[in-house]
Amino acid sequence: MQSRRRRLRPRSLALVLESNGVQRTIQVPPNEFPLYLPTPLFPPPGCLTGALQSPGISTQLKFLHLAGPSFEEVVKRYAAEFAGARLNFSPVDFARNLAKIAFTAAVYVVGLSPFTKTPIRRVILGEDSSVSHWVGSWTGEPVNEAKGLHAMKVRASGTDIHVILRLFAQFGAPEYHVVLGPADPEFANSGAWPWK
Repeated sequence: MQSRRRRLRPRSLALVLESNGVQRTIQVPPNEFPLYLPTPLFPPPGCLTGALQSPGISTQLKFLHLAGPSFEEVVKRYAAEFAGARLNFSPVDFARNLAKIAFTAAVYVVGLSPFTKTPIRRVILGEDSSVSHWVGSWTGEPVNEAKGLHAMKVRASGTDIHVILRLFAQFGAPEYHVVLGPADPEFANSGAWPWK
């Protein structure tokens, strides 16, 4: 991975192995470390499926192999039953981050005027815990190509503004769907509304 502080780059990385129920951690050179991108998968936004608002967000993690040996190859190499790495992950924080990215993209495309009363602000600030009502995985046909670093599209359905985004697109990461809520009615009825 690129770094601006190459001299401070670690010379080894911690790899967790398990055999016969006993877990141990070994240090391996970076080129022998299995590099995976954890990608959360969420249900679609609850406001689109009719789900009741509730705190948190349910998730599954999908791991995309990017470089180095696979975990299967490491298991064979070290005669272990399991190989892995420690992962600290908060689905809610990740979903709130997606909401923030989507909101920023939409403001860039249409300005701040449509978002005077958008509910997504409270989600981003952590004042509304029902993040799954507004953020989820995209379940339709792909919108953003699986190339380049990140990609996103801003769309409207009626006066509701949606953002479909794909982080780390070149690795085939999934797309996410963020519903920003209804645009300010005055803006939606003005000549500045881009979706006519």
